[in-house]
Formats: sequence, structure tokens, C-alpha cells
Amino acid sequence: MRLTMRRISPCMKGGSMSEKKYIRFINSDYETLFHIPDGGRIRITYPDREPAERVCRFIDEYHTAVGNCHYHICEFAERMEQIGAKYEPLDYIREPEFYPKYYLAASENGPGPAYHIIDTRQEYGFAFAPKGAARGQKYCIFRRRVDESGHYRVSCVVQWSDNLKDIAPQDWGFDMKKIKAVTQKPKKRTGPRR
Repeated sequence: MRLTMRRISPCMKGGSMSEKKYIRFINSDYETLFHIPDGGRIRITYPDREPAERVCRFIDEYHTAVGNCHYHICEFAERMEQIGAKYEPLDYIREPEFYPKYYLAASENGPGPAYHIIDTRQEYGFAFAPKGAARGQKYCIFRRRVDESGHYRVSCVVQWSDNLKDIAPQDWGFDMKKIKAVTQKPKKRTGPRR
């Protein structure tokens, strides 16, 4: 009898790659502020000292390690509010598939390409189609409306563009770092890895 051994790496689960993990940051009212990838960084700005960058690790849906400390996501939010600290992402989720999908540009051939809603503000949203958009319709800014159940829905497209410069998301108050992280390929690193 011949025994065959197969090494399974720590990221393998049942012989296949495990799914990606994302860390949710909330305020003390449990409203989602942002998500970062497992291993992503946040900046904590304290009222009485220098800002600090912390690497965050996914523990489970409701727990995360921020630096060397483990927190329930609401406990972290409450502690930051108690001391008057603010926190923001330094790393963003790059996979468009993470973001909600919407079909904005229907054609005679069907619903059109899937647009991923990358960022929203009270009245407006920013969306991007990674594949299949018609000329001049890769990016768009759309108006949002509240439906009968109190959820936001896409109302109408306000502006289309093929490039970020012309559509100027920053002029609408959108997070340009997040938009660039999702819509543009990362630059090749030439220096040492961190």
C-alpha cells in the first residue's frame, strides 16, 4: 500500500482557497462607516497626540484585532468616541465584486453592464463598470432617492464619463482614494515589501 501525503496551506479550507475576509468599522450606533481588507490599515487621529497607523486582522464578523488589541467592533467604536478619536481607512477593498451591483445603462441587447456602486453621499452616488461599458459610460454619478421602505435607490444618472478627471468625483464629495483603489490597477512596487 502506498501512502500519498498532500500539504494543505493555512489559507486552504477543505482543499480550496478560503474566501476573502473584510473588516467592518462602525460607529456606536452600529452604522457602517467603512470596510477594509483583512490585514488592512487604519489611521487613528487622537485629540491630544500624534495620529497612529494600526494594522487590523479579521477575527470574526464582529471582532477584530487593531494593532495588538482585540475588540468587538462596537467596543472599538465606543472607546474611540469616549476619547474623541477619529478613525479612517488607509487601505481599501480593491475588488469591484465587493461593492453593490446595479444595471444603469440598459440597451436593446439586455440590461447592459454591471456597475459597482463604489461610494455614496447623502443625495448622490458614484459607480464604475469594470467591463462592457459603452464609450463615454465607464464612470457615472447618479442621484439617489429613498423608496417607500426607507432604502436608497438609484434615481437617475447625472453625469457619465470615460475618465475620472472629467467626472471629478472629488468635486461631489466622494472619497478619491477609495475610488482610485478600486478603479485603477495598483502600481508595481519596486522597493521592499512592508
